[in-house]
Amino acid sequence: LVAIIRPGCGDAIVKGKSLTQHYIDRKSGIDPVVYEPDVRLKPILEPTYGILVYQEQAMQIAQLVAGFSLQQADNLRKAIGKKNVELMARVKSEFLQGAKDSGEYTENDAEEIFSWIEKSQKYSFNKSHSISYALNAYQTAYAKHHFSDEFFTSYLRHAKDKQKPFVEVSELVNNAKIMSIDVNPPSIKNMNSRFSYLGDKPTFGLVDIKNVGQSVFDKLYAYIESAGLNIDDMNWEQFLMRCGRHIKSNSFKSMIIAGALDCYKVDRNEMLHHFSIYKELKDNDKVFLEECASKSLVECIAQRVAWVMENQGDGVNRRKKLSLLEGSLSSIKNPPYSLKDSWGWRAKGERDNLGIEVTCYELDEYSFFGANCTCREYYAGFSADIISIAARVDDIREWKIRGGQHKGEVMAFLKISDQTCALDNVTVFSDDWAKIKKNTSIGSFLMLKGERDKKRGSFLIKRIQKLKQCI
Repeated sequence: LVAIIRPGCGDAIVKGKSLTQHYIDRKSGIDPVVYEPDVRLKPILEPTYGILVYQEQAMQIAQLVAGFSLQQADNLRKAIGKKNVELMARVKSEFLQGAKDSGEYTENDAEEIFSWIEKSQKYSFNKSHSISYALNAYQTAYAKHHFSDEFFTSYLRHAKDKQKPFVEVSELVNNAKIMSIDVNPPSIKNMNSRFSYLGDKPTFGLVDIKNVGQSVFDKLYAYIESAGLNIDDMNWEQFLMRCGRHIKSNSFKSMIIAGALDCYKVDRNEMLHHFSIYKELKDNDKVFLEECASKSLVECIAQRVAWVMENQGDGVNRRKKLSLLEGSLSSIKNPPYSLKDSWGWRAKGERDNLGIEVTCYELDEYSFFGANCTCREYYAGFSADIISIAARVDDIREWKIRGGQHKGEVMAFLKISDQTCALDNVTVFSDDWAKIKKNTSIGSFLMLKGERDKKRGSFLIKRIQKLKQCI
């Protein structure tokens, strides 16, 4: 059952009370179970406490009241399931005529009974699917509660099969954060292809990085095995010289940006700089570096320069090669820009290549003095007269109010996030939205101040201020 407000069977249904709540209250004995206007509907509606829930019940009612054949009843099911307005209109005509021909129902009773069926198409499901979904939901909820780490590992592993894998990954990692479960970033030292349960945590695999396909992983894995390499014993420069020739350029770059090579304790910008120099070298130079990889990158290139000067005469090709190698040496020793990473740059790189930030967050670059709550603490029930959360605005949905004293005015629903998780039940009422809208945009970093909605639990924003960048 879905929590939507719908009239249902008989006068006992109170408008303004969700159908789900009616079902619960009847099942709990709080409300009476009635079968109006015809008690003969009891055998059909009794399993669901007098409320029309399943499409099969609509079919049975049509057979009982209007004498529908199995084919006619199936047409009704199709009209309900596919929300086919034209087919529903035709079936209604047949239903009213059948009820009239039976001589047992007044036109008003037949109209009322069919109105339940019409309204049910907005929420009803067929029973076989409902039971299957309910069983799956129960088993999933059980696994998520009792085996949380394994649950998230499994679901993250299968995110690749979704239409938008990165969106699925982002939502799952955020949900894990809400449950205080950290997800490990990918690491070349793990050499796992897909999401795995490593170190008692769900852990990204190399193929979960953008631009790193299974074939890239398989080729790298086969090379490491055949060459007898020990990834753990290498440093960054040795890994570059030994493995750089065996990984596609865009894959290697994405692995660096996503943090898969952070185990070498070198800034990602520095690794990118070294890699940009390495990939411009000729293939025979790369082979030379691979054989020389026990030394530093500078030492190996310098040794290559000496070899070229000694062995390649004095032609144009020699001068070009020396120019390239000597330029590479100079660029390594005197980089043209700072090779230090910023938190924001690292976070954006992870978001672009993994689907979500894992090791750092853009908010780390901002001062959020005055915040008294994080998004995860809000989920946990934090309450105060004024709640202040420092966060990034991830999404904004405006809504025009359709009725009441604020009819025609615009309110907004936001999704925000900080280092702990994302919070999507954020509301700004029309009066407050009119004041803060011009300073609120997707991607902005704000101190959001407000209160908890006592009925729905939403974070009600009253005012904002822009955060100051401090790094």
